[in-house]
Amino acid sequence: MSTGAEASRVRVGVIGCGGRAGSHLHALARGSGSTVVAVADVVEAAARTAGERWGVPWYTDHRELLRRDDLDAAVICVPVFAHGQIEGDVAARGLPFLVDKPVARDLATARRVAEAVRAAGVWASVGYQLRYLPHVRRARAFLAGRTVAVVEGHYWCGTGRAGSWHNDWEKSGGQLVEQATHTVDLMRHLVGDVEAVYAQQARRILTGITSPDAYTVSLRFVSGALGTLSTSWAHDPGDWSQANVLHLSLDGCLLRVDGGGASLLPEGKEQLPEVDGPDMYAAFCAGVRSGRPAEVLSSYDDGVATLAVSLAANESARSGRPVALAEAVGA
Repeated sequence: MSTGAEASRVRVGVIGCGGRAGSHLHALARGSGSTVVAVADVVEAAARTAGERWGVPWYTDHRELLRRDDLDAAVICVPVFAHGQIEGDVAARGLPFLVDKPVARDLATARRVAEAVRAAGVWASVGYQLRYLPHVRRARAFLAGRTVAVVEGHYWCGTGRAGSWHNDWEKSGGQLVEQATHTVDLMRHLVGDVEAVYAQQARRILTGITSPDAYTVSLRFVSGALGTLSTSWAHDPGDWSQANVLHLSLDGCLLRVDGGGASLLPEGKEQLPEVDGPDMYAAFCAGVRSGRPAEVLSSYDDGVATLAVSLAANESARSGRPVALAEAVGA
């Protein structure tokens, strides 16, 4: 007989067993609120390896996994170009799901999934895990009711040097869509929705790839705040200290937020408030158990809004003109 704790564990099927899936599987299998019951991947070796690693059945077709009767939820961890049909099938099965970012390669696909989620009466969480970090919660609480003048962000790394689908423009949409989406989302989370963007892109160093290796983006937020974002794929591959870095200029102080922490200048003038909350997986599992994703910080619609900013920037860089988000979303 199972204990009460075991009975309350959320039974999860994981679809996609590539590199990023490892951290999902570890968190879900070792977490107190969930257990992995099956995995699937179109690459047989990846599915088998994950299944054997965690001691669960594995499949090469996600639809076979979805025929199981012991699923409470799904986690979808597939490349950006593979989004769409899987989410629709999971929603039709009546399961809430956690899907990795970005939610799609294009807005048409993202909209179809959003409609499928609504039609099925389920909900979804998007894997923007930075929102759940304690210091990001503190920074957001500090910013509530304050006026942000300018936010500067950058994501510089060496991922573009690796030979993979990530730097294939047709598959990934480039760094702004596939990777620096985390920085765009962090900007939206802390400063609010974006009204318009103007972007430029270049291929300065990595001539062997089909995506730009440098971007600059100017942003105007609905609040009236202004922003800048720069990205590069040609940085040192071993240095991740310059990924997801934000500087926010306020009245008399500067707030820095990155993946490792948050700080205020001048030191000692003000303090970030203490704020607590569950991590992304605990929030997702709590929502599955209660049926109400009250602690989920990024809904599927929120993920679509972040994607729209990146795609609008790509369109601006292509056309050479500013793009309003209302125009981009309505296209």
